[in-house]
Amino acid sequence: MCELGLYEERKVLEEGNVAPELVSETLYAWEGALSPHLAAEREGAVVGDSELVKKVEGRLKEGLLEDGVERGKLDGFCVVETAGGVASPGASGTLQCDLYRSLRFPGVLVGDGRLGGISGTISAYESLKLRGYDVVAIVIEDHGLANEIPLMSYLRTRVPVFVLPPIPQDPSDDLMEWFDESCNVFNSLKDIMLEAYLERTRKLNEMPRRAGDVFWWPFTQHKLVPPSNVTVIDSRCGENFSVYKVRNKEYITQQFDACASWWTQGPDATLQVIFMFSTLFVSLSFSLMVYFVPLV
Repeated sequence: MCELGLYEERKVLEEGNVAPELVSETLYAWEGALSPHLAAEREGAVVGDSELVKKVEGRLKEGLLEDGVERGKLDGFCVVETAGGVASPGASGTLQCDLYRSLRFPGVLVGDGRLGGISGTISAYESLKLRGYDVVAIVIEDHGLANEIPLMSYLRTRVPVFVLPPIPQDPSDDLMEWFDESCNVFNSLKDIMLEAYLERTRKLNEMPRRAGDVFWWPFTQHKLVPPSNVTVIDSRCGENFSVYKVRNKEYITQQFDACASWWTQGPDATLQVIFMFSTLFVSLSFSLMVYFVPLV
């Protein structure tokens, strides 16, 4: 089964108006309870990376929730839940941490509170950070091993760690009591997500103005360049820049780096290390050669 398109919406009455409480949409699903790449291959329903990313981006732009974050008030927000772990393969076999990188989503990492979960959670966190993700929080389930203590010791002030009570194993449990116990954690998580979003957009909105004070543009009179003409590059992914756009609602879109700059076309992290050592070796060799040249 591919491209399920399952759509669910719950509505509640709020001050006399009908307002959406929860909108849930499943873009793709397969029959087998397997890793997406294996299920897609067995069922002949492989989904390409570009198709999947475009569909996710398109649904977010269309707005399952038309009202987002406005003037510091959280009216609603979208959560994209991926299938599997950080480095689990997607439907095409591409690791999910690479698959969604171009979208530059801020992440909430669901860690592991079980035995061995400390190492797994830290590895997942480092994998996300190395790829340029912003991880705003880590959440684990309490399994009585206090995994949050070494996690908080390692992460220190970089990212908060939240602990949820154990989830009841009884299928008939409606989880209402569990949600009541978890209310404070979810409220804190919501506040941190909102704060991180507002801080990120604040910095992006300030960049056009700051650019004129920080950068030197050759053959350009800075006073003749209005902030609206400054292109804000949030990051890069592959051969594209992630460009911040402000058109009523802020969003980040991909633009091809036609200039083929070092940022997109330069060597990757591994080759950069090799290049650094090669340059150092050549520099030292040249210095030694100069040092031993006899004086005439």
